[in-house]
Amino acid sequence: MAIAAVASLVLGLVWAPLVVVSFALFVAVIYTRGYLVPGTPTLTKTYFPDRVLRWFDKEPEPAFAVAVDEDTDLDVEAVLQDTGALEPCEDIEDLCLTPAFESVWSDELERTDESAVRNRLASIISVDQSRISTAQAGEWFVARLDGDQIGRWESQAALAADMAADVVLADRVADWEALSPDSRSALARGLRIYLEQCPDCGGAVAFGKETRSSCCRSWDVVVTRCDDCDTKLFEMESAQLEQDAA
Repeated sequence: MAIAAVASLVLGLVWAPLVVVSFALFVAVIYTRGYLVPGTPTLTKTYFPDRVLRWFDKEPEPAFAVAVDEDTDLDVEAVLQDTGALEPCEDIEDLCLTPAFESVWSDELERTDESAVRNRLASIISVDQSRISTAQAGEWFVARLDGDQIGRWESQAALAADMAADVVLADRVADWEALSPDSRSALARGLRIYLEQCPDCGGAVAFGKETRSSCCRSWDVVVTRCDDCDTKLFEMESAQLEQDAA
């Protein structure tokens, strides 16, 4: 769009009315094919660094329900182990949900219907429940406050799992209510990757890798899905997951 504006101004130097006419034409081209300069997707994916390509992605920045605040030093796995939610697995070199926490979380999740989800969300950000709404939006399940998006999840089941986890963690983490929404979300989301039973259809949860693509770049993601119903429960860029693990 910036290129269109500059090009229109240059043409306007030749003949003033061309500013409006050319800009309208450029906008129509961008709307139709998504870019103005021929070859843009290929050129940008090939020659632009990933950190620059992120600026051009059309998808809105995730809100509090997606990632931890980068300004915090929250060690998600350490906190979850201290609370008794995670422990070293018996048969593999990884972390697993403790049986006690998994049982309590599962029981809470069974009680977490749509009303309970909206009520918990409203409690987290200290607003009235009537101002919260949730709905599917493309591939994401989003929450809105007075119509404005405040968070997004991989699925309705993922959102319900996070809200149920928030309830259970409140009894296990000191000063839980004093934590920021970002930190509470990061801890709940940190648990979700360890789910082995689908909260949506009850089947097994599979771990895998997929490739995502936007207007300007492609990237690999780590994903967990329910085998029986294909509900997506967790997604994170592989590079980010590797960075967090380092």
